[in-house]
Amino acid sequence: MRATDALTERFRRTVQTIPEDVRKGVNNPGGLSEYKLLELILNPQDQSLDRPNQPDDVYVRTECDIEACTLAGRSVIDAGQVAFCILAGGAGTRIGEPKALLRLPDLGLSLLTIKLFQAIGTGPIWIMTSPSLKQQIVDHVNSQIGIDHNRITYVEQYESYRLHPNNDVVLNDGVPELYPCGHGDIFPALTLSGILDGFLSRGGKYVSVVNVDNLLASLDPMLVGWHILSTSNVTCEVVERRPNDSGGFLCVDRGQPQIAESFRLRGVNQQEFKWLNTNSLIFNANLNIKPLGNSWNRVQKKVNDRLVIQHERLLQEITEAYDSMYVRVVRDERFFPIKSLEDLQLASSRLNLNKHL
Repeated sequence: MRATDALTERFRRTVQTIPEDVRKGVNNPGGLSEYKLLELILNPQDQSLDRPNQPDDVYVRTECDIEACTLAGRSVIDAGQVAFCILAGGAGTRIGEPKALLRLPDLGLSLLTIKLFQAIGTGPIWIMTSPSLKQQIVDHVNSQIGIDHNRITYVEQYESYRLHPNNDVVLNDGVPELYPCGHGDIFPALTLSGILDGFLSRGGKYVSVVNVDNLLASLDPMLVGWHILSTSNVTCEVVERRPNDSGGFLCVDRGQPQIAESFRLRGVNQQEFKWLNTNSLIFNANLNIKPLGNSWNRVQKKVNDRLVIQHERLLQEITEAYDSMYVRVVRDERFFPIKSLEDLQLASSRLNLNKHL
């Protein structure tokens, strides 16, 4: 028997032992089904970039007409034409609990609660979370006061099977470990659910996407207006990289400026890349995002002190599909990622609630 045949047979035998309700969730249309996962195991996709280069600073905008941009942004936000999409599906494996529910010491506010208060205006608030976390997130949000709950819609992303490095499904007492399939779930989740079409039918025009763990990523009228006045399809926020920063970087590949995660930048010195992605972006709601979300990245991670394999899709795929504007933001004003418990403590001591909420 060939190695691939043996792997296929082992995979199929394993999934047949998994409870049917779990399999149904994994095989939900739009997600990484058992069939697709097996195809990726047998025929891995190489998503590394061919010749990524450090872009010239001319690709990054640093100045705008603040008054004009703020006025333009405030107008559409007040009219309910901007959706604020909070990416809140992370399980927080490095910290030990879901990031959305982490509370700032002394202040007692969760990261998700802070995001909800940052959603100014009258437009919809979309909270994207995984099926495993959804009920916890819903219960938490329902317990919050001072929030217009009528604006909130939950966008359910996708889950699939976590793998061992040898491609076997990770099982605990016969139950598979599931993981959310990445921020790129937003594209099929919004389109297949009809949420985006509904927003467009009500006059919606723009979608502002932020990570729940970026403490300072609010719905900002100036940035929304900058996006509008630039006539860009997509506007991405970037900051100047520091030596210990990790994540995605602005690069140019085959003449196309785009955001690429570090694991896709092979054969280059990543310390040369100047601009770090913040995972905050704005895109026009009428863009055709249905084709996005079909690029799966095989990622090795450490979970509970062991190496595992996950296949994930990326939010920043949209920068490959559409010409994008890259805007430099000030780190201490727009970018404060929470990666550890130490970051939580530091954030609590620094955060000026009157300024950022």
